[in-house]
Amino acid sequence: MAYTYNEILERMNDKFEELSGYSPDRVSDTGIRLKLLAGEIYSLGTEIDVIKKQMFPHTATGEYLDRHARQRGLSRIKGNKAAGFVVFRLDTPLDHDITIPRGTVCSNADGSLRYVTVNDDTIPRETSYKLIECEAQDSGERYNLGRGSVTVIMTYFSVGLSITNATSFIGGTDDESDEELRERIAQSYLNTPNGANEEFYIELAKSADGIQSATVTKTSAGNLTVCVGGAGDVPSNADYENVRTLLNTHRPFGINLTVTRPELVTVNVTAEIDIKNGFNANEVIANATISMTNFFNRLSVGENVKLAAIGKALYETNGVDNYDLGNMADVSISQSQLAKLGTVTITAPNE
Repeated sequence: MAYTYNEILERMNDKFEELSGYSPDRVSDTGIRLKLLAGEIYSLGTEIDVIKKQMFPHTATGEYLDRHARQRGLSRIKGNKAAGFVVFRLDTPLDHDITIPRGTVCSNADGSLRYVTVNDDTIPRETSYKLIECEAQDSGERYNLGRGSVTVIMTYFSVGLSITNATSFIGGTDDESDEELRERIAQSYLNTPNGANEEFYIELAKSADGIQSATVTKTSAGNLTVCVGGAGDVPSNADYENVRTLLNTHRPFGINLTVTRPELVTVNVTAEIDIKNGFNANEVIANATISMTNFFNRLSVGENVKLAAIGKALYETNGVDNYDLGNMADVSISQSQLAKLGTVTITAPNE
């Protein structure tokens, strides 16, 4: 807004005095009308400023940026929900089954992160516990928690029931940020669908649900192969069919387009870490394991696995003072392959 409310009102008062020959009293009918009009003009100017900001992709945010993306055939990439298993334990075994319905809510100690059971399940009679699959209520990396972090059951049960997550919650990723989406929109203007533009197909594929990355290979003139990958794994059947339909919908006449899933290359991680003073070794090891899962979930199809990147992810884990990757080596990945995390063995020998 070029002028503040007071500046607008002062200009209006000055102009009124110039035309009428006297200054309006601020509590008079005219003075009150001028104040109301100045307020409306200021509000209108503020709204115009918002519209000016949101009308261009390089300054738009939130929902308005999503609208710009849709004009380019793109959509914001949704994050993934973390998943894991929670042990539901009875204080005393009962002589009848206890039903744990789908949607039962669990949380961490302070209730800030909530998880829900994904299926109806049952603790059988004369049994004291059951391992039940749960997923985060929302997507986001913050839902990736170590084992033993989910301990509060939010849904009421009349029987004595306690919980704890027997496995780490992993796989949670954040929604695409405004900055990341804005960059993809900018790239879409540089890479128009001319039938063989690789970046166009890559960005279009990544806009589909469940698709983390993609590569394009030209097998011959007019023949393209798009390899699509999910977060640390191949896409589900449903996500694969959706992205294949999307890509073929935008396929120009005369182009033969093949959509494939990548070959998975399993990478086992073995590391020794030093623990910072004041940190619990088991908790740090659990968090380092989650860091490895998050690292591999962010890898793209065709992206090599670099020891330097693995080490950086370990070192940035809270509580890790140093690391040693032993005999591990860089892993080369082809355009049709995706690195998948195998076993993770992290130890703290000095603890």
